[in-house]
Amino acid sequence: MISKKTTMLLRLGILCGMGIVIPGIVYAEKLPQKALTLQEVIEIALKNNVTIQNAQKGKKAYILSNKMKDFTEWFPKARLSFKHDNTWKAKDATFFFQSKPIFSLTWDGKDFFNKIYRAKKRRRENSIQSLEAVKQVSSELQKIVTCYYALALAQKKWGLSNHSIRFAQSTLKDVQEKFKLGMVSKIELLDADLKLKEAKLKILEQQEKLKQQCRNLNLALNKSLDEKILVESDIPIKPIWDIEAITKEKVINLKTSIQEKKVKLAAAELSNTKIRPFTCIEITGNISSQGKTYDIQKRKLLQSAVPEQSLKWGISFDIGSLLFLPAEIKHAKIKLGQEKSKLMQEKLAAEGELETKHWTYHNTIDQHKIQVEKLKVSKQKFLLVKEKYRLNQVKLLDLQRAEQDMQKAEIALIEQAIKVKEAEFALYQLIGMFHI
Repeated sequence: MISKKTTMLLRLGILCGMGIVIPGIVYAEKLPQKALTLQEVIEIALKNNVTIQNAQKGKKAYILSNKMKDFTEWFPKARLSFKHDNTWKAKDATFFFQSKPIFSLTWDGKDFFNKIYRAKKRRRENSIQSLEAVKQVSSELQKIVTCYYALALAQKKWGLSNHSIRFAQSTLKDVQEKFKLGMVSKIELLDADLKLKEAKLKILEQQEKLKQQCRNLNLALNKSLDEKILVESDIPIKPIWDIEAITKEKVINLKTSIQEKKVKLAAAELSNTKIRPFTCIEITGNISSQGKTYDIQKRKLLQSAVPEQSLKWGISFDIGSLLFLPAEIKHAKIKLGQEKSKLMQEKLAAEGELETKHWTYHNTIDQHKIQVEKLKVSKQKFLLVKEKYRLNQVKLLDLQRAEQDMQKAEIALIEQAIKVKEAEFALYQLIGMFHI
């Protein structure tokens, strides 16, 4: 029969073995040595992110399409065709050979003033499209910043889990020694064993969360999902760019800028509607060459006909359009009024949003200062409790609580630092300030 003492020692040996083997497994996966800064991640995103690339390409395609429309509307229509006709006429025994290369150049000035209006309208639409692209890029970069700091938090928690498992192993070893000497009860020994198991389970959970956050950032950067990424876990509170540059004068944010362009479009539409009766002049010009005729019998070219040149102009009125003109003017005025109202609302909203986000930013900084002090206190308390536990003045439970409080304070500090950066980038986003 195996004695109870021998059985207990075997169990302790198994626990110690678990403490040695399992951490080796969870530490096996190593991260890259170089940590990426936020600026580096933003630069990678500007080059590789699919949404950002599509926004930039979409803007270029839209502007190019409008340039092509301007070109086709204003550039003369040129036509070059080669025709070859052979003609033999039995008249005074004369034979002719005709070759007709014909070139024609036509410019149609129909709806001249409307063409000018459409060209100006397309230029304003190009500006709106550019602002929409900046807005889309800024929004996507904000998501990438969130992914970056989520990964930083996951790394920090993973590191704390590693520390917890080492602390739990050291504590269990110490409790085992004290148990042999009869200084602690069996309940404390079992509790120390349970804390080690919890630490092992926790580190596996944190490792999986770390992988998930790596995948999220890789997806945003258009990289392989399994690629390992290391970011800076210590988040600096100092602003990346100049916060003071974000003033009320500059916070005519992207929505407001876009709305201003829409107001100008509506005003131009009203002006164009009012002068529509005076835009009925039509001008058309044409230049075309004539073919050549060769006298086979006389072996010479005959005199060519004079090239055709023409210029036509005229005035035409659409009676139906004139009858509906007052209604169209009224409709254009209503639309202009609506766009102006939206602009006023968005300006007021932008000012209120700036005040709110400024307050949030400074409040998160104050909260961060408090968390720094809390962490200092919790570390000092942990060291004090640890020393008391060494002197058998407190129980194991007190030591475990002090260690948990210190870890909670460390996590709370980095979470608050992330809130500071999120509030900071929310201010940058008001004016699209991502240096793009």
